[in-house]
Amino acid sequence: MKRLFLIALMTASLAAFAQSERTTDFGGILSAEAEVGLKGPFSMSVEEELRFDHNCTQFDRWLNSVGVDYSCLHNRMNIGVTADYIRRHNDHSYYENRGRIGLQVTYTEDYHRFKFQGRSKVIGTFFDECTGEHRLNPRLYWRNRLKVTYQKPNSRFKYSLSAELFWLVNDPKGSYIDNLRTVFAVDYRLARRYSISAFARMDNDLQVKEPVDRFFVGMTLKAKY
Repeated sequence: MKRLFLIALMTASLAAFAQSERTTDFGGILSAEAEVGLKGPFSMSVEEELRFDHNCTQFDRWLNSVGVDYSCLHNRMNIGVTADYIRRHNDHSYYENRGRIGLQVTYTEDYHRFKFQGRSKVIGTFFDECTGEHRLNPRLYWRNRLKVTYQKPNSRFKYSLSAELFWLVNDPKGSYIDNLRTVFAVDYRLARRYSISAFARMDNDLQVKEPVDRFFVGMTLKAKY
């Protein structure tokens, strides 16, 4: 499974930079997230995110997310459901409401100081037709991510690198991978329940008419209760 994912990732990376007439954009992300343990193996999470693009001169979106997770296999596997509300600046220069539902399965294995995590997630995004027509509504994605985390014993710092492929599955013209996301992050533990994460993210459009390479830097405040 990991070998097939790596082959697909390398193929997608080569396709991303083989396309001509690519444009670039830079942005910033500020977010906060909290996780609260419920009874037994269940937990609940909430997230708020602000994102800016066009070289950090334009407000791109406001995300509100809530999720419920179930852990099993001695916390190696996690099954989660998320619901999001998004206020997004679209291509026609006005803001629209979007709703999103997601179902994900995550599996984690530890090896010495490393942690290997694979996540498969299905997401449906629902658009408001009152603010414009959409060719696909809802738009369904199957996202697969591989993440590697490194942390020394008793260290406040944690480092991670991840790569994620976005597969658009319900386009009548055919399903295809249209985005590759790569994230490098450094987490610093502020206290027992709080940490802060600084990250750099790169989103590369694949197999689209006008591909864009988007680069983001961001910071996330995390809490776990």
